[in-house]
Order: sequence, then structure tokens, then C-alpha cells
Amino acid sequence: MPVITHRVKKIIEEIDEQKRVPFDFALQGTCHIDYLIAEEDKKFRSGDAKPVKIKKVAIPRNTILLISPYGRHGIGQVISIGEEIAMPVELDRSADHALFVAGVDGSVKREELLGVMMLIPIIPQIRR
Repeated sequence: MPVITHRVKKIIEEIDEQKRVPFDFALQGTCHIDYLIAEEDKKFRSGDAKPVKIKKVAIPRNTILLISPYGRHGIGQVISIGEEIAMPVELDRSADHALFVAGVDGSVKREELLGVMMLIPIIPQIRR
């Protein structure tokens, strides 16, 4: 088991190093829209920032994403999404949770639309 643990640690360290390398990019192809749908019920008070499970969304490699600032939920806004281990843009990624911030007291219900994200295909370029 220690050999496996060591290898996993090494892979994570390599990914962390890749995440810190600045790069430029060119836009490529057509942008896509995807929806952030709650997978659980959760209560909020005004000002709360809590993680909410969402339906898993795929983020293809060499794609950047923007979360729409236009509010889609009545009590708050998604400010970020992610998965257990953050991966670099060059790899296929996914998101299964969102950080949701409430502006007023209320709740999020399973199957509700929390937000919208725009997936933008890119061509990474090495910065010189």
C-alpha cells in the first residue's frame, strides 16, 4: 500500500506544478452552455457560503469556463465549481459541487437551477 500512496502523492505533486505554469491561449471553435443543477437540499441564511452538490458536469481538456454572473437562483449565486482534486486545463475535468453564496434567507432544493456556465474551447500556447 505505501507504494501506491507514494505514487498518488507524486502524481498530485506533478499536477500541482503544472497548475502553476502561466500560459497564453487562443480561442477555438464554438462555446457551449451547461447548467448547474442542485443534487441536494440545503438551507441558507443571508451571507452564508456553502458547498452544494451538483449534477456532475464534464469539462473537456483545453477548455476554460466562466460562471455566468447573471443570477439564476432566487436566493443567491454560484461563485465557483470544482471536484475533489483540481486538475490542469490540459486534462479532462469535471465538477460535482458548487460554492453557493446566499444574499437572502432561503433554501436550495434538489433539481433546482443554481447557475449557468460557459465552456470556452482554447488552444494553449507556451508563453515566451
